[in-house]
Amino acid sequence: MELYVKEVPPYKQAPADRRERENQRTRTAALRKEVQNRFTTPMRQMGVRLTITYCRHKGRSDAVNIIGGIADALNGIAYDDDKQITEIHYRETEGSIDEYHVIVEEV
Repeated sequence: MELYVKEVPPYKQAPADRRERENQRTRTAALRKEVQNRFTTPMRQMGVRLTITYCRHKGRSDAVNIIGGIADALNGIAYDDDKQITEIHYRETEGSIDEYHVIVEEV
């Protein structure tokens, strides 16, 4: 299953700033909405591969926080629990807008 989101990806680490916490909730909600549109039932088997490509417009990012934020947002929708993830591929590039692409598949 492939997902495209034109937004900064959600982060695992909760920001201290109130405004940024609200931005984080919005980013997580955008991803969850996209996932709910694509998945009718969560994957139940062990062995899920996540492939994440983040096209970043500007600034810095933290790959570990991005991977964790995306994995958490997919919980209960794409798969039952992120413990099912056995393989992760992450790639970051620069671009003209912030957007990311996630592929969720059985291994």
